[in-house]
Parts: sequence; C-alpha cells; structure tokens
Amino acid sequence: MDCNRNFDIFPHTSLVLLSFLKQKGCQNSELKRELNDLDEHLNLPTNHNYIESDDELQADGHSFSLSHRELLHEFQHQVQPQLPVNGEEAQAAREMAAELIRIADLLEQRVLSQAADSLTKKLCRSQEQFWARHLSDGVQALFCQVAGAKEFKKELVEMAFTFVLMKTVCEHVPEYLFRLYGTVVQYFLPNRSN
Repeated sequence: MDCNRNFDIFPHTSLVLLSFLKQKGCQNSELKRELNDLDEHLNLPTNHNYIESDDELQADGHSFSLSHRELLHEFQHQVQPQLPVNGEEAQAAREMAAELIRIADLLEQRVLSQAADSLTKKLCRSQEQFWARHLSDGVQALFCQVAGAKEFKKELVEMAFTFVLMKTVCEHVPEYLFRLYGTVVQYFLPNRSN
C-alpha cells in the first residue's frame, strides 16, 4: 500500500482497527476469545460479508455479559455510519491494516513492552475518560524513540503505534479490549477534541 495515500479510509477506523487486530494475531487465548466476540458483535465486513448475528449465546456456548452488550451497542452506534458499503472498501481497510502492521513492526519488542507496561499501570489507576490522553502520551513517547518512524507519514505512524500499543496492553489485560477499542475508535474520529 502506498504510504502517501490520502487517509480516505480514516472514517473506517473501526474496520481498520479490527482488521489490524485480526491480522496481527493474539498470543493470549482470552484476548483471542474477546476479539472474536468483538468481531461477531460489531458486524463489520472484515471478510467481504456482513455477519448477521444478534444472538445472545456465543458460538462457544457462553452467554455475552451485559456490560459487553452495552459496550457493543454503544460501539455499533459509533461505527455504523462509518461502515464500508462494498468489498473494495473492506479490502482497502485490510490493506491499510497490513501497512500499519509493517510500521508497527519498527518497534523493538523491549521498547513496546516498556510502553505497554507503563500504559497498563496508568489505565489501571485512572478513570476511563482519561484513557485517550494516556494512550496519546504513550504513542508520542514511542514516536520519539523510533528513528525509522519519521520516514512515514506522522498520521500513519500514530495510528500504527496506537493500534499496536493497544493490542499489547490487551495481551496483558484482555478485559480492556472492548473499552480500549472504543477509546481508540473515538480518538481517531474526525474533528476529535484531544
């Protein structure tokens, strides 16, 4: 994917983020289950089709908790107007996610682990309305530490580092996935107030 491409799919942040998380994979089985739940209930077209499922019982037989349902209901209202209308846009989102993974791979594992540990501690000690600020601070610190990041557009690097930092935190604390997903999607909405 061309690094200089206009950010015409930024309105599809939710789809790009979900594609990023799925393509990057999960080491933690609990996070993998959380990600599958998120994917099923957001009904985003990650594979050229829409998943039509409003069932409360998951494929693994577990029922979906009320707090997760409430969060998903809120997320669906946030992302619904942003859904791609065709397979071409879904493919563009997957390509964008692959490019973001390539950029995120610039991070040394040690640097990413330190940033994720620091962010996890801040998230544990703060109210959710401050999570976007903590996430942004963590991403800016990473940007300053990675020399190769400057060869890409700042917006791409910001998105890549945000996504990979979020994923790394969720590998350690899977129950943060739904809330951090919403925080990240809100953070990248046009006209955000940060």
